[in-house]
Order: sequence, then C-alpha cells, then structure tokens
Amino acid sequence: MNMAEGKIHIRDFPPFIRFELEETFRRKIFAKFLKTVCEVEVDISPEVFWSSAEEEFELSRYELIFGKVRGRILKTLKNSPLSAKEILERNPDVSANSIYHAIMWLTDQKQIKKKSECFELKKDYFEHVRVPDLAKIIDLGHKGERRKNALSIKELEMATYLWHHYERACERDGRTLQTPAYGRWYQNHFALARAIKEWARGDANIPQWTLIAIASFTNLNIEEREVVLSYCLPPGVKIRPYYKGRYKLPVEVSSDLDIIALRILMKHSEDGLVHPVKHKKEMFRRLYHTFGSFQSDRIPLSIREIIEYYYQIQGGRRNCTRIPQKMKQRWELLPYHERTISKIRVLETLFELEQPKRIYELISRSRDFLEDVANIVKDLEIGAIKINKRNDRPHYRSYLPKKVKENLEELKEKVERLKIENRLDFLVERERTELIMKVKRCWGEKGVDVLSNLALDRGVRDLDLARVCGAAPKEVRKILYEFIDRTLVTYMREETPELVEYYYSLSPEGIKNFLAGEKKEKEEEKEEFKYPFPEEFSTYQRRRLCSGVG
Repeated sequence: MNMAEGKIHIRDFPPFIRFELEETFRRKIFAKFLKTVCEVEVDISPEVFWSSAEEEFELSRYELIFGKVRGRILKTLKNSPLSAKEILERNPDVSANSIYHAIMWLTDQKQIKKKSECFELKKDYFEHVRVPDLAKIIDLGHKGERRKNALSIKELEMATYLWHHYERACERDGRTLQTPAYGRWYQNHFALARAIKEWARGDANIPQWTLIAIASFTNLNIEEREVVLSYCLPPGVKIRPYYKGRYKLPVEVSSDLDIIALRILMKHSEDGLVHPVKHKKEMFRRLYHTFGSFQSDRIPLSIREIIEYYYQIQGGRRNCTRIPQKMKQRWELLPYHERTISKIRVLETLFELEQPKRIYELISRSRDFLEDVANIVKDLEIGAIKINKRNDRPHYRSYLPKKVKENLEELKEKVERLKIENRLDFLVERERTELIMKVKRCWGEKGVDVLSNLALDRGVRDLDLARVCGAAPKEVRKILYEFIDRTLVTYMREETPELVEYYYSLSPEGIKNFLAGEKKEKEEEKEEFKYPFPEEFSTYQRRRLCSGVG
C-alpha cells in the first residue's frame, strides 16, 4: 500500500476477516466468476501433467476429460480424419447410437469439425492445462467425495482456481495450511468448494482473500458505497462500516489511527477491554469515526487485527514493544505542520497531558519504547527526557519535565499559529495576529484549533474537524455556527440520497469585515468616555469611571 494515500483498502486487511456483501453485488460477482473461471489456464507443463494423469488412472487423456465414448472417438481421430462409418468400425464394442450422439456433442462443443464426409480434430485441446481439467483430475482421484459433499463440478472448479490464493493467504497470515482455526482451515479442495457454495448463496460471509481474488478476476470494484454491509473476524462482533451516515471503507489513516494503535499497544488487555476506563469514551469515539459502528463494550478483534496487520505490530512480550516503524515512516511523508502536530498528539496521548497532574509519567517494560518516545521529544527540539529503571519491578519509567511540557505547549501553539497564518496570507501580519488573539479570547484554544484546520480552497466536514481537533462534534458545531454568525466562515450544502453534508471554509471578506467591526467597536468604546459626564456626577465618581475601577 502507498502510505501517502492515507487509506487502508480492503486489499490491505488481514486475509481471514469476513465480509457480508450486499445481495445483488454478491450474486453479480459470483455469477461472473463462475462464467469465466473455466477459461483460466493453469501454470503446469501440459505434457508432464497429462502423462502423469494417464499413468495414474491407466486411461488416455481423452477419456479422462471427455469420458469413455467421447474420449475414444477423439483418440481415434487423433492420427487422421475419419468418416462416421470408419469411427464405428474401429469401435465395435460401442453402439452406433452412442457414437452418433457423442459425435453430435463433440461437434457442438467445437472439439471436432466435419470436412466433406470425414470428421477431424478441430484443435489440440491438450496443449494447455485449464482449471476444469485440473478439477476433473482431482475429482477422479477422490471418487465419491464430491457426491458426499453435494457439490457440483463448477463449485469444485472455483475451489481449484482459489486454492493457491488460499495457500498465499495462509502464508500472509503466518499459519500452516493444516492449522485448525475457525474459518481459516480447509483440509482439501472439497472442503473449500463447500465453503464457496455457502459464500455464493449468502449462507456465510466471504473472507478477504477470496473477495480480493474474485474481484481482481472479475474487475469489479468492491469499495463502492453500500457493497460491504458488515465485516468481522469470526467469531467476533460485527462492524458496520457506517457512522452518522458516512461510509467508512476504505479506512482513513490519520493521527486518530496512530493514537488508537498506541492505545491498543499500551492500554488494552488481550480480550479488548480498555483500561483505565476513563479513556474508554474517547477511545470508542475515535473507533466509531475511523471504522464505523459496532455493538460491544470491548474493542472488536477485527479492529485489533487490522491495526496490528497494517502497522506490522508483532505480538509478543511487553518488553519488546516499539512505536511501529510504519507509523514513523508515515510521519516523514507528511508536511512539516502535520508531522509536528502528529508527534505532539502522540506525546499528549502517552503522557496523558490533558489530565491535570502534578507529575507526567510514562511506564513501560520496554526500554526501546521509551527510547522511541525520547527520540520524538528530541526531534521536536523541546528538550530531553531520561529513562530510569525501577528497582523493585521489571519496568522503566520516564518523566516529562515541567520545562519540556511548557516547550511542548509553546511549540503546539506556534505550529497552529503558523498553520493559520499560512492560510490567511490575504491578511497582513498585524491583522493575522489580531485575528488569532481575538478568536482565542472569544472561543479559547478549541476555537483556534477549528480555525487552524479550515482552508480557503476546500471545505471541511464538521465530523472531520471534530476528529482532527480531538473535540466532541457538538462542541465543534457550536463554534462553527458562531463563526458563521460572525462571518468568519462560510459553508456549502451538498445533498445525496443517503445524507446531507455541510462543508465549511474560511471567508476572506467576512474575516476582514470581522476585524473592521472589532476596530470600530473599540473606537466607539473609546469615544464614549469623551462625552461630558452628567452634572450630578461628582469629581470622585468621574475619576472612578475613567480609571475603570469598580
């Protein structure tokens, strides 16, 4: 996957996650697959394959593929064209009626053609090995197995085509073919064919490796809206890829996903419980925004698998924990502002800087993990942190010094200010500073966060702003509505059959009017004190009013 794209596509999911497909699409993709799979050639040496099959079953290749009567006719025509009478004479133990019907069938299937009064082979069928040929040999080698499983030869052909995709999926997942695991093990082609039968009918959800193989073969887009209704890693809880009317496939890669990954790496238990519990609400809000909705008080196994698979997190001992290399690589591809903010948010998450503490401490069994954190602090040029070994326990700890914390807050404010200033280049420096100070005074840090993530050239949705700012959507909407009232922001309404979207962007004219209005208010306020005071006011009262005391 190209990390610059910022998305985890279905093809990048773990291979054994299962998808529930929309019924019309499911029928369409399997119908097209079934129709064209018979044309696929297998990468096997034809002569070696057919010679081996003839030796194993003691039958000619013609009889193996076309049956006894039709095969004998084709074998008879192999050397030279013959008339129907000559074919009958060379096969005296076969009835004339059977030979007649066999010749008609072979002509219809374009295996033979009639020239004058003679029939000849139209093409050499055995120059290649096709999926149906391989399926037929597998079927002959396991007499009665297909009937026992109530399978058609077409279902066995689909299983034959998909078998090597299954082998590759096992390699990707790091498991052997014979590892018994729910929904991840098929002992032979017939077991896989039985599963394919269930997937095609919709009786069972289709695994990722199968869906990718079939979609690539049929050239159908599996990431169209409404195609995937839900997905899960059996027997886990289902995830619906929808949240507040928005479709969440492919999964967006953002600083939100980095924070979720670090929380999972550091704070959750093996069964998906979030601890400390105070982080649960914020964690689940990020999960819903990123993956969609689910009904569980634990982090679904499929989400944990997707994150571990994407970030290439190796499961194992806690003393081997590291900040994922893929996360660091993604940061390096980001522009300076976004890269810096991403690292700052990681530090805020790990040290829980939003909590009013006296000491900001990070404890881990992995010294390498704390060294990764120390390198982030060093890269941001805000100071340094030390790593200490606990004497009584197998842990290491790091403290965030007060000066480093202050430098971190100053850097965050500086980066956000630069981000705003770059987007407000239509204002002079004095006006930019004045606007930032006024927004901070009226709406606080959250207002500055919202303003810094708005742009002139493109609109941003309120939920995306909430995710990026780390705030509740309700709080962000309130700030946006007040921005609109003050003409700082404009919006565009986009309506689709599923939902109505609002995209918010900066308004240059409105911002200038806002600043001009503020200036006018100050002048009027200043001018108000120049008017003579009423005669009944004493000198003391006048001085008191002018000084602003009381």
